[in-house]
Amino acid sequence: MRIKLVFRIFVLTAVAAAVFPAQDKAVPANNKAGSVIPLIRMDLLKGKDRPSAAVKRDIFIPESASVPIGGPVGTIMMGERPPLPAAAETAAGPPPEATLNARYLGYIRGTTRLTALVLFENRAMALEEGEMLDTVWKVVKVTIEEIEIQGADGSPRTLALEGERK
Repeated sequence: MRIKLVFRIFVLTAVAAAVFPAQDKAVPANNKAGSVIPLIRMDLLKGKDRPSAAVKRDIFIPESASVPIGGPVGTIMMGERPPLPAAAETAAGPPPEATLNARYLGYIRGTTRLTALVLFENRAMALEEGEMLDTVWKVVKVTIEEIEIQGADGSPRTLALEGERK
């Protein structure tokens, strides 16, 4: 019985030694006794000094504004932004006619009202009566056949249903 106990202890000790190696490893010759070896070798992280690419254009200026008429792309460098229009110039001109780029694709019939499914400037939207489509257009009336939208100037526009009718 005692032999079996001693044998089991010996086997457990051997397995533990194999699984958990000894922590007393020899210190490399270049490392001083008591100093800590870093986990990350900083000398390997330092990259080569390379020249950076030249700036071609300012990404915060729209590309149409950054290219002068008749000039090649990349002629305007950072810091040379086109002048903004004066407040008097923008206020004096008539407001541009807003174009409606929308399609009435379908509807969802609820218990009390219809919800129009509209594709406006390549964005799918679900609209009900009284909601705004962008900042200019207001949905006035939604029916199964068409949707009536009113512009900022008060002019009504109607969009006919383009989807299949059942």
